[in-house]
Amino acid sequence: MIKNMHYHLSDHIYIAQFQDELILLDTKQDKYTICFKEFSGLLVNLLEGKQSASEGKLFSSSSAQFSSQEQFIIQKLIDDNIIEKREGRYPFHIDRKLDSEGVSNVDWNLPLENKKIHLNFSTLRAFITLLQVNFFIKFRGLHATIQLIKKSRKNHLNYIVPQDEELENLANLVNKACLIHPTRIKCLEWAITYVLLALKQKWKCNLEIGVQNYPFFAHAWVECDGKVVMDSQDLREGLVIILNEPFRKLTI
Repeated sequence: MIKNMHYHLSDHIYIAQFQDELILLDTKQDKYTICFKEFSGLLVNLLEGKQSASEGKLFSSSSAQFSSQEQFIIQKLIDDNIIEKREGRYPFHIDRKLDSEGVSNVDWNLPLENKKIHLNFSTLRAFITLLQVNFFIKFRGLHATIQLIKKSRKNHLNYIVPQDEELENLANLVNKACLIHPTRIKCLEWAITYVLLALKQKWKCNLEIGVQNYPFFAHAWVECDGKVVMDSQDLREGLVIILNEPFRKLTI
């Protein structure tokens, strides 16, 4: 029996569409790529199994006919380990902000609250987690750090949505850890640290990375139940979400 194969993104590749262009995030190389319009259309159609404009064929591996240009691009994507063939349709949602004008003048700082946090076991645990995140990002790279988040989610557990006060209390702990860290902490490190600590408490929190092009800008934050934690909701609405882990949004 011949299995129906389709094109999928490789596990280390994430994409999103801002206006009429795709943006690719290669977590192994920690690199963003802005794709021109024609290429963007081809790649989206490949992943969604839509028809080729030139041949009227479905973009699955069983399709025998593509234009020579399409064949070249598809083979190059496979050779570069951007796409691969798997059973079933590509399952993940591709976020699109077709009409967004993006954001500007963003200068992220620690989301500090006027609440005094004492040094105790909880702040020590947050500080150790922050050190772990810094180590992974610096010495093992973004891909390994994302894998750490994905592995921290246990599929057999039921994750909950905590109260706003609980979310704020955890943010204050992470802030305290950042303040005693010897170097300045960026938004990505803060968000990953927060998500790892939240997962340990069985909270359904996501690391999200939003991007835009022209001018290019990327920002990381924590999302819980559709809301941004201790950051501006406008960022989520203005930027296209290219990565959300470990509770990745599915097409169904």
